Amino acid sequence: MEDMKFQGILSLELSKVSKLEEFAKDLSKSISEKPITAGLDNELREDYIEHVIAHKPYKETRAQFKDWSSDALKKKIERITKMLNDTSVKPNPPNWKKGKQVNPDKALKLKRMRAELVAASYGTARSISRWSEDKIVETYKRLEQLRAKDPTVPQNPAYPPTATIPQQTKTSNKQPSASALSIAALKQVKRQK
Repeated sequence: MEDMKFQGILSLELSKVSKLEEFAKDLSKSISEKPITAGLDNELREDYIEHVIAHKPYKETRAQFKDWSSDALKKKIERITKMLNDTSVKPNPPNWKKGKQVNPDKALKLKRMRAELVAASYGTARSISRWSEDKIVETYKRLEQLRAKDPTVPQNPAYPPTATIPQQTKTSNKQPSASALSIAALKQVKRQK
């Protein structure tokens, strides 16, 4: 008699679980069909960053992930789970520049700042190219203040208003040139020797 009650309760609970699974599948499907808004994308990025920081196999900070897209963070999580599951894979840090989002307007602005700092003799192009973005911005602010006080300092050049860095497009349909093929053939012959 008690077995019948237990089986009845068990079947009732299992039906509740199956209903919850169906609801979760429907909800997941409806959410995946909606376009991702900026707020939702930022929330998703924060969740990904939380997960990466919680399961990091090596030293990482939140600041390292501030410019990463949600897709790059998702790939990072997949990489971490692979490292944790497979003990033969050595935990090594990623290429931090790989996941960063590149803003062409910001890159152009920094390039121009560097050029103006070199023209104002704040350092060589080589040394300034090694500076952090924050140092470039701070030094450029000091240059602007100096320009306001001293007219002998090189002034701002006139840049065209719509100039942006041209985006490089990768084309996989491109056939290698004859010279590239001959170089590849020569390398192959050298390897065989």
